Amino acid sequence: MFFRILSSATVALSLLIAPAARAQSGQEAAFVLALMESMNALSVRFNREVCGYILRHPNGAYSSTKVSWGGHATCASLPIEDGMEVVSSWHTHAAYAVDYDGEVPSIQDVEGDMALGVNGWVGTPGGRLWFVDGVNGTMRQFCGRGCLPEDPDFMPEDHGSVEDAYTLDGLYRRFGRAP
Repeated sequence: MFFRILSSATVALSLLIAPAARAQSGQEAAFVLALMESMNALSVRFNREVCGYILRHPNGAYSSTKVSWGGHATCASLPIEDGMEVVSSWHTHAAYAVDYDGEVPSIQDVEGDMALGVNGWVGTPGGRLWFVDGVNGTMRQFCGRGCLPEDPDFMPEDHGSVEDAYTLDGLYRRFGRAP
């Protein structure tokens, strides 16, 4: 689960500086993949979520905000600096846990991105990288199991098979909750 603990001022600022979510560019995807390779390894090693935002600079280059460390199933991104263009959020799901379905984005992950109007990226203990569309709440695996460093204790499909894509309603069904 990914909870953003943001003040209302930060949320308002994020909404002002973030354009409507849109599909990721190849340059953004390459940047995120490299970032998540290192962050997922650290997240699994220390069994803590790690999170931040992807920024686009006027020259077209991408960077990340300062990394924020969370707990086993939570992470709060740091406030955004004035003048920065936020294009997406990113976070990891920490190490494998038998009682936590961390192989898909959580409902809170998707709804949080939608509330901020940004896309999202999620790394999992099984080494999957998900792209979340922050407008319509759909998500798809950008790359499958093992494309990021994975937890050596990961139990494949322990929480059921993992589809290549989900809608928000599909995620509600996976977690046995009503929308």
